[in-house]
Amino acid sequence: MPESRDVPAPAPPTVDSSVEASAADRATARLAKVVASARRTAGLTLAATAAGSGLSPAYVSQIESGSANPTVRSLAQLAKVLGLELHELLGAGRGDTSDNSPFPARFTTLPGLTAISDGQGIWNMTAHDATVLHSRLIRGEPGDHARPIRHAGEELVVVLAGQCRLRVSDTARVLNPADACHFAASEEHQITQTSDDLLLLVVLTKE
Repeated sequence: MPESRDVPAPAPPTVDSSVEASAADRATARLAKVVASARRTAGLTLAATAAGSGLSPAYVSQIESGSANPTVRSLAQLAKVLGLELHELLGAGRGDTSDNSPFPARFTTLPGLTAISDGQGIWNMTAHDATVLHSRLIRGEPGDHARPIRHAGEELVVVLAGQCRLRVSDTARVLNPADACHFAASEEHQITQTSDDLLLLVVLTKE
């Protein structure tokens, strides 16, 4: 009878800690990019974002720079003030996905179309995992568009209600309901002379 021998159990697979760290770094960087982009799109300052979310300006800044590891509760508070769903921030922090990855469908009811006198605000209408387009609904003051700005990509401004004056480079025109303007966003542009009942749909390609 052959002599029996103990066979050592196979060693468990090893995980390269540098790979784990790299994935975590990419997830943190992606979350930082989504938060910073959402804040700029909403036309909010760090101070305003902090005040609306109950977080400190320093903490919001750390999240945007990728140096903080926020809790789910903090992300929920941020999502609310940025006009996002919590899953959009949680998904951004789970891992790095390519720009061509699918993103969750976002069904949104346009606020204010039936009662545009209920206040002012800026609402993000597209998911922040979208890779090409971004859109927002602006009621009243036009946020960062109130000052001369320029950025990469293209932009489409559609007046749904009210009136405003849109200047693109050296050309300016008063826009009324159903008027629209499509332009290269690298040209300096500004929205002024807004009526109290102004309702704008702004669609732009993501930077």
